[in-house]
Amino acid sequence: MNSLLRSCLLACAVLLPLWARAAEMPPLSAATIRLFEQADGPVLPFGRRVYGSHFDATLTRMIGVEIGATYPAPDETTLLPVVCTLTKPDGSKAVAGREMSFQLFAGETLSSSANVQWGVPDEEDWDPGDYGVDCAVEDQSVWQSRFTVVLNPPDIEDSDIRVAGLRFFPVHDELPAKADRQYTESFEAADTRRIGVELEFTHSPPGRTVTVPVACHYYWPDGQVMPPAEMRYEPGPTWPGGYSAANMGWDTAGKWPVGHYVVVCLIAGKPVVVNRFEVR
Repeated sequence: MNSLLRSCLLACAVLLPLWARAAEMPPLSAATIRLFEQADGPVLPFGRRVYGSHFDATLTRMIGVEIGATYPAPDETTLLPVVCTLTKPDGSKAVAGREMSFQLFAGETLSSSANVQWGVPDEEDWDPGDYGVDCAVEDQSVWQSRFTVVLNPPDIEDSDIRVAGLRFFPVHDELPAKADRQYTESFEAADTRRIGVELEFTHSPPGRTVTVPVACHYYWPDGQVMPPAEMRYEPGPTWPGGYSAANMGWDTAGKWPVGHYVVVCLIAGKPVVVNRFEVR
């Protein structure tokens, strides 16, 4: 066997497995991708996802990716591994921290998938700037998107105080101490009496006494709004951040209608943070 023929056969032997794998992947068309933010934990269900292309550098903790596509109906259900890569404002890249896949269902022609892909530690913020997202199957780019992270102005004038988070927790009698709060975004209607709301603030030591009045409005599933839960955040002169909390509800359980609720918190009449919880 001459050297030219040997080289050809070797090249064909290397290319054949690659061609075979590509041939196994059916064509994906009408590809869609949407981005959403959430706290750490399992991916939010469809009804809880808030999609966007602009995110707050301080408030945003994690960003999830939702992908969809159409395809020729397969005879068998197939699972395609998906690798999503994030391009940061400085040009560096980060592969997603969690595995993701796209499932093609037997006899179906459309499906979607989602997972939480990137985040920052609680003590850090996202770098402001433009980001790129590329999700690929077998090194073939299928879904692409871009988003922008913005460092918004402080929530309190003449300071660098910003709201960094909004969390919920059950309240049985008295407002529990912070260490005793059990944070959740899902409550059981039959057992829930009061639902607490906690705001986290971030700032440098103010060097003076500061009082920040906050009013949080609970919007019901039918659009009604409850009277606001009011609180005050009063950091000490040397505090590098802190928390404030209030609660809303009744002394007896069973009065929260089942559904999804939206809570909007305002400072000096300006909305500064929004989050959602569910009563089941």
